[in-house]
Amino acid sequence: MSIRLLSIGTASPTFGMSQQECASFAVGVTGRQGSAARTTRAMYRLSGIERRGMMIASAPGRQEFYLAEPGAQGPTTAQRLASYLDHAGSLGARACSNALHAAETDPSEITHFVLASCTGFEAPGPDHRIMQLLGLSDDVERTIVGFMGCHAAINSLRVARSLAAAEPSAIVLVCCAEVCSLHFSYAGLPDRDLANALFADGAAAAVVTAADPERRGLELTAFAARLWRQGAADMSWRIGDHGFEMGLSPSVPDHLQACVRPWIEPWLERHSLRVEDIGAWAIHPGGPRIVRAVRDGLALSDEHVAPSLDVLRHHGNMSSPTVLFILDALARANAPRPWVAMAFGPGLAGEVMLLK
Repeated sequence: MSIRLLSIGTASPTFGMSQQECASFAVGVTGRQGSAARTTRAMYRLSGIERRGMMIASAPGRQEFYLAEPGAQGPTTAQRLASYLDHAGSLGARACSNALHAAETDPSEITHFVLASCTGFEAPGPDHRIMQLLGLSDDVERTIVGFMGCHAAINSLRVARSLAAAEPSAIVLVCCAEVCSLHFSYAGLPDRDLANALFADGAAAAVVTAADPERRGLELTAFAARLWRQGAADMSWRIGDHGFEMGLSPSVPDHLQACVRPWIEPWLERHSLRVEDIGAWAIHPGGPRIVRAVRDGLALSDEHVAPSLDVLRHHGNMSSPTVLFILDALARANAPRPWVAMAFGPGLAGEVMLLK
């Protein structure tokens, strides 16, 4: 049975900020001066990002939500999450609408809905809001992939593949919607400053089905996962009193560079493939060092990782939707197949999928 990804739809916030504007905002809100301010600006400058979408920007270059006296801790988690439902719902609905249009699929045809998000909690949540905005049937079966972080798109597509395999007539809508900007940290810790510099808002969606084998699409061929327990303390995502808190060790890229080939090479061999046989790669850009680490670990070329760095440059790290943005770029460029998509998240965990 061929289970195919028929289309991808993406959505970015209407307003955003250049990375230079983001750096000035961070310096101003946290009250940093002198060498501390210069260090912050350098971190933003070296991020590989030129512009990021921000749902909470009320006008280009402004984020009134975060105006505060220097030294403050910022809005409480409850205050931040009060904005989550509307922002994630509207952004996710736009991405889903674009995916449905590209797949020539009417909302009434959707039988299952899978939502991934790690930047907020509410029930009824964005899944309800998106269903209402799209006009999906109240009988649609819902699955939530929650709090898994940057690799959740791959988890979600694996769930969609399983649903389509179990019910060959199913048409599954997958949506990843994140509002990372809600969790800007005032703490002044290096890992949270890095998260401030990298993360952005965005949504992406996909339509997956085994029905109607004549319809063209990418075959979801295989998936794999790996948990590196020795890196469990190197990446984390926790709920704090003033937003969600990112923990990110600078050792993560070195760890991935050493571990990625011993993981990926045997997995590809099980599918009669070598690293050299892969036509295009969608590597989640947790940051430019992550992409370079995977490039060097797998002995890829700069051309192979260019699509990942381009998405990072124009959108920032949007967490779960980012891999789908890269796959969409590969599709638009008619990149040679097969493709491999991979991403990493708290744990330290890796997820990968093969598309033909």
